[in-house]
Amino acid sequence: MRSVWADRIGILSLFLLVGVFFARLFYPSPQLIVTPDYGRSDAWHFSFVTKYTLSQALQSRSLPLWRNDIGQGFPLLAEGQTGTFFLPNLVLFGLLPPVTAYNLALAVAVLTLGLGLYWWCRVVRLSPLAGWLTAVTVMFSGLTITQLPHITLLQAMSMLPITAALSALVVTRKPFPWVGLLAVSLAQQIYAGFPQAVFLTLVISGVSVLWHTLPKKDWRALSYWFVAIMLGIGGGAMQLLPSWEFLKESPNPSGFSPEAATMYSMPLKHIVSFISPFFFGNPAVGSYPPFYAFDGSIFWENTAYIGLIPLFLLGLSLFRVRASTSIVFWWLIIIVSLMLAGGKYAPTYIVFSIWPLNLFRVPSRFLWLVIIGVSFIAAHTLDHFRRHTRTPLSHIFIYMLMALHSGQLMYTWWSYHLIEPAATWMTAPDITNHVGSGRVLTIGEGSIYNDVVTTTGWSKPEAFSLLKSGLSPNSNMLWGVNQYHVYAGRYLHRPAIGSGLLDETLTTDEKHATLSALRLANMYGIGNIISFLPLTAPSTLREVYHRQSPELAITLYANEEAHPRAYTVHSATAAATLTEAITILRDPEFVAGKSVMLERHEVQADNTLLPFIGKSPDVLSGTQADHIAWQKDTHQRIDLSVTMATPGLLVLADTHYPGWIATVDGKETPIFAANLSQRAITVPQGTHDVSFIYQPTTLRWGSVISVVSAIITVLLMIVLKRSGAVRTPKKARQRAPRLPRTHRTSPTRA
Repeated sequence: MRSVWADRIGILSLFLLVGVFFARLFYPSPQLIVTPDYGRSDAWHFSFVTKYTLSQALQSRSLPLWRNDIGQGFPLLAEGQTGTFFLPNLVLFGLLPPVTAYNLALAVAVLTLGLGLYWWCRVVRLSPLAGWLTAVTVMFSGLTITQLPHITLLQAMSMLPITAALSALVVTRKPFPWVGLLAVSLAQQIYAGFPQAVFLTLVISGVSVLWHTLPKKDWRALSYWFVAIMLGIGGGAMQLLPSWEFLKESPNPSGFSPEAATMYSMPLKHIVSFISPFFFGNPAVGSYPPFYAFDGSIFWENTAYIGLIPLFLLGLSLFRVRASTSIVFWWLIIIVSLMLAGGKYAPTYIVFSIWPLNLFRVPSRFLWLVIIGVSFIAAHTLDHFRRHTRTPLSHIFIYMLMALHSGQLMYTWWSYHLIEPAATWMTAPDITNHVGSGRVLTIGEGSIYNDVVTTTGWSKPEAFSLLKSGLSPNSNMLWGVNQYHVYAGRYLHRPAIGSGLLDETLTTDEKHATLSALRLANMYGIGNIISFLPLTAPSTLREVYHRQSPELAITLYANEEAHPRAYTVHSATAAATLTEAITILRDPEFVAGKSVMLERHEVQADNTLLPFIGKSPDVLSGTQADHIAWQKDTHQRIDLSVTMATPGLLVLADTHYPGWIATVDGKETPIFAANLSQRAITVPQGTHDVSFIYQPTTLRWGSVISVVSAIITVLLMIVLKRSGAVRTPKKARQRAPRLPRTHRTSPTRA
């Protein structure tokens, strides 16, 4: 009974601590965390905006499969970090206003992390106080609180302790209902949208399961866990298959190079952050060195501060005469994880060239396993100490230390983030009233961000509120502006090549920018150019907006020569290789809008393209009679009425990506890669209804697999429930003595 009340008090206190820390985001007025990163703010330009689009989609009874206003068109759901199918997101963003839902989602993620850790400790028979210490230590650690701008990471990591606890239950208790719950938990973590967190979860859960089952040769328990993991992966197929397709279309489909995979490693000297979080400086005031001048070290990835009390208890564990197997296990986890977190600075660097480790960057995220390991050892040591000191005075002293520990952690991070009124940031900047047709290209914002972050941090927030006028990706989605670039965890290969070619025409330094030509900008439909730097550009650009402040200057130029988003051509050229395609796009003689570049293998496979290859656009007749009328333009469907004077090609300057189908008068027609990253279809002479519809087959098949996995999970639970299968190792069953009949306990006496 005492344990029940201790659990209730411990859980209630976790709710209260989270409530105290996050209450300022709701009262007296809604606030937003807009803490900057290098180059931009992940909190503002990615985390909040993607969840805002999720809220828009859910409340209009749809899904954010595709956005046509970023990156020339981008598969938002497939990229994954929107967390579309994650249950807390479905509930919060489907029912509440975006700002309220976003702030609640942050608080819920931290609370879920804490409750999961508390439950995990109780599953492995640690005391309520030890569970509370573990939960508070990780909830308010440097890794957790500094990562509040990265909501997807936190939501995914919040599922790690729940999945690990369920894994322990699967191999130590009856399989019902834990096998089914483990499958659901893993599927939900997949849906949260951060694969690296799923990988870390499988690592710690798998190693823990093997640690418990291999010595006993309990293959039955291991098989139950494996089946649950497979069902969880199948349950997450609705996200996994679109993300797999996205990975295939990225520049690194087989994984990053060893250099890229170890880009953000933890230098050995940064281990001091366990003791002093601001030993090397505080980015909030601009005293922490930028990563490009500090061995690739990023504060919010490498600061694993967890307070002094867990470290003190960790040290005490070294002096125990007989350490438990649990403490040995966690010490091994700490040592190996620290080596992996070191990335390129550790002797284990070579493993990051091996799949699946080469799929992720930021090796320092193995620090999550380190702080969890330290917290568990501290919890075990605390319980050992309490068992040997039963005086009331010692208990009072321990409770006072725990209160001091939680208060000290919260105080350390209380003023770290930039928190601003939501109404101020949600208000559209004045520049949006001057943006014309076509996409927006923003120049120079990243260097301004870096200048401010590396000098004053975010202690002077005025500059950051003005920087939102750059309409940079993906904040442009808030105000209905079409941005040429996209900001994401991974990018698409075809648009990335085009962006590289466009960058060749643009040079910038700290004080000036030069745009040497507009030919490629025209091809990509860039009708608006915003520059935070004095810009030298062709005279055809027209200044339409300028704003000067003590912190920065911003100018908007109109590019009236930009090609429309959809246009017709009757001439094409074909490229046999990527090198040849890039050469053609660089050639000033190639003028998109009058001609289009196709890919040789598609031309050879479809005879309808051959009549257009090699034709000179100068000798064509009747093309002025071509006409395009927009009937419908949504993110996942475009309807056009197209009139062709002669048979030709319709070019849509949107990203070429699997899942899009095109129809002409209701009949499906092939979509060809145009100008490397755009779409083209053939249209016969006359007036026709043309549609582009996004219907990804990977989502359809993923849904089928997820439903089948859910059905199998339910059926398995029914079977396990009826069978009453018990998790007892085979050898243990063989050794159990059989009592004589006269000594057996009758059911009534039991």
